[in-house]
Amino acid sequence: MTHVRFAIPKGSLEKKAADFLDRANMRPTGYAEGSRSYRPELDIPGLTVKVLRPQEIPYMIAAGFYDMGISGIDWYRESECESNVEDVLDLGFGRVDIVLAVPGKWADVQSTAALFHKFVDSTGTHPLRIWTEYLNLTASLIRQHTDLEPSLYSPYARLHVERRSSSPVAIFHSFGATESKPPEDGDAIVDNTETGRTLRANGLKIIEKVLPNSTARLLVNRRSLRNHDKQSIIREVIDGLSAAAPTRSETEPVFGHI
Repeated sequence: MTHVRFAIPKGSLEKKAADFLDRANMRPTGYAEGSRSYRPELDIPGLTVKVLRPQEIPYMIAAGFYDMGISGIDWYRESECESNVEDVLDLGFGRVDIVLAVPGKWADVQSTAALFHKFVDSTGTHPLRIWTEYLNLTASLIRQHTDLEPSLYSPYARLHVERRSSSPVAIFHSFGATESKPPEDGDAIVDNTETGRTLRANGLKIIEKVLPNSTARLLVNRRSLRNHDKQSIIREVIDGLSAAAPTRSETEPVFGHI
């Protein structure tokens, strides 16, 4: 029997994902509500469900370990997996902005251009230090504003092309509490925020929305979409979720090209 592997989010998106699946009449047994299970059950024959962190889901789909899953468009873009993963449906929940923020006391920095001018275009005592979990999105932002290749400070730096060098811009890999890093350990952050309250409480101000209005998406492996044995199960999930989503506009073209 054909099996379709479906990854649903743990952590920050979990409660909202569970509520959404409820509205779609598809809530898996043993998901959220204090459940410790990572293998809930959904009453769709041939569909196997696993709970993963949202950060992991896009690249696990891209690698072919899962056929479909729910994650934020921020992690989809961060994973740079568009060539292997289709963004099928905007589910509309979990809305956040990915923002660039700096200390609120910096009156001379009201834009990204001003931030780079402060550190890159003038002689400073240290490089511009940007803390983030979004390493690729941040590197892309830097390249949009400069011709520089940033240094990367991370336990995994050896896996990246970037080298720890004398670059005037440095990305520091954050493992949480990113808003706490400036001003002692960093100059700016790229982080997600729903309301901006936590940033303001830590003396930070937003100077750019790097990725505005990131929401949860239904993501599907492109090869799985072309697999005739899996199409009926994938279509059943898409149809079920689209009934509760704010729009159905992205569902029809996916199968229309098969």
